[in-house]
Amino acid sequence: METSDAPGVYALERACFPDPYPSVLLYDLIKSQGTRFFVAADSDAIIGYAVASLKGKDGHVISLGVDPRRRRRGVGTDLMSAVEMELAQQGAERIFFEVRKGNAGAILFYRRRGYRAVAETRHYYIDGEDALVLERSVESSADPDHREEPDPTN
Repeated sequence: METSDAPGVYALERACFPDPYPSVLLYDLIKSQGTRFFVAADSDAIIGYAVASLKGKDGHVISLGVDPRRRRRGVGTDLMSAVEMELAQQGAERIFFEVRKGNAGAILFYRRRGYRAVAETRHYYIDGEDALVLERSVESSADPDHREEPDPTN
């Protein structure tokens, strides 16, 4: 992610969300989150982005957006994998984020990645919609297909 990507990220933000973040917030996130801000591009067009923060051992995915015309092609998966790996390398032990309670497609996507609902935040979004707080441990983030095997010596 480079600051020159900011206009493309903002255009994508407006295309993806009914209540987009203001451009100044996205620019601040580009500057403040550095290695935790990823973009996906096709030629010169930004087609996806993901940004996360880290506070202590808690990673927080602030936003993930994929161009509606490019969804279901692995862009979101690649961006989430990049964010999860970066957070793990920086010492996160768990990753959480909020998702619209009515966004069934996104919830299914995240559940397939091993996230589970741990809380609900009422009236989280500007339009009053509730959010689900999803979480998973970083150990399971590194490999979505990884399952801990019991130690036969214990």
